[in-house]
Amino acid sequence: MLPKVIEEIIRVIGHGKAMELVREFSGQEMRIPRTESSDTWAALVEVIGERATRALSDAFAGSEAIYIAQCTAAIKAERNRKMIARYDALLKSGHSGRGAVSVLVSEFKPISNRWVEVVVNRPAPTPTGHEAQGELF
Repeated sequence: MLPKVIEEIIRVIGHGKAMELVREFSGQEMRIPRTESSDTWAALVEVIGERATRALSDAFAGSEAIYIAQCTAAIKAERNRKMIARYDALLKSGHSGRGAVSVLVSEFKPISNRWVEVVVNRPAPTPTGHEAQGELF
């Protein structure tokens, strides 16, 4: 279960962009700016893009500071889904299982061979409704 404010952010900018925001700003309180003239606006655009920043501003500008929770479990589940999908793609393109694991260790640093094997041999984490809906931006 995600915090209410993160659920609202997902509704406004989509799951992927929200998780990018969480990865970059987790553990911080931030005020969402109204205008492009602030450093916070520039930082948001760099992380989530202009369109998502505008949507976030439309929804949250002028309100109290919002706390960007760490959402560790959601980020880990998203990483694992991506890792499993990449592993399957590597196998389809001709890599051996061991070769695919080596590629994933490099791409998903820091992670060990053994942990990649554990992740790719489990069923993919079930996406929540927000993740299954696809990206809005």
